Amino acid sequence: MDCSKIRHTFLTLFFAFILCSCQDKKPTINIAVASNFESTLKLIVGNFKSQNKAVDINIISSSSGVLANQILNDAPYDLFMSADKLKPEIIYSKLNLKIKPQEYAIGKLALWIPNSSGQQCIQKLHTLKTLAIANPKIAPYGKVAQTILDHNNIKIEKHIQTSNATQAFIYIKDKLTEGGFAPYSLVKGQENGCIEIFEDKELSQYMLLLDPIAADLYDYILTDKVRKLIKTSGYQ
Repeated sequence: MDCSKIRHTFLTLFFAFILCSCQDKKPTINIAVASNFESTLKLIVGNFKSQNKAVDINIISSSSGVLANQILNDAPYDLFMSADKLKPEIIYSKLNLKIKPQEYAIGKLALWIPNSSGQQCIQKLHTLKTLAIANPKIAPYGKVAQTILDHNNIKIEKHIQTSNATQAFIYIKDKLTEGGFAPYSLVKGQENGCIEIFEDKELSQYMLLLDPIAADLYDYILTDKVRKLIKTSGYQ
């Protein structure tokens, strides 16, 4: 066979392969989400993807403070779902974004003492030697928990500060501490122990659209259907 024909055939097949590869590649949305909302977000994303199969979605979970710092240092996130309002507002201002932060949920904080009973758990804290709480400096749920402790003048012998609210829940659930503060969305499925729920305006959770690639998902989260799902997941 003529070498020129072989070369022509090879190039034709090569570019056809490249074209197919490009066509098959799905767009990817990267979501930075506060740890308390991760499990609920997975439900939302599952429903969204059932109707939008031509997109891949990555969920990155951590404390709101850590994620906000990553975004301000050019982390490639397309949507930021914080556990508060302040951090999305700071990012919105510093990055000169077009769409203002939007409230997507209002959280509830739970004080959970597994080896106890009743609902007035705050009165039983003085009997505990260990307590788990998310770091108040970077986690909004931890900040509200610390405010409750300070307001009630409660001092615990051993204070375990976790990097996010979900880790505080794990410490309590695995009995690494005698009790602690965690998102009610995580605690609500637990049947044992004393559980007291606190509502606070500081737990208004806001999201921020960082890239238009996530616009459809952003709009979907704001629908009545999803709002109902969020409420049944333990939010106000």
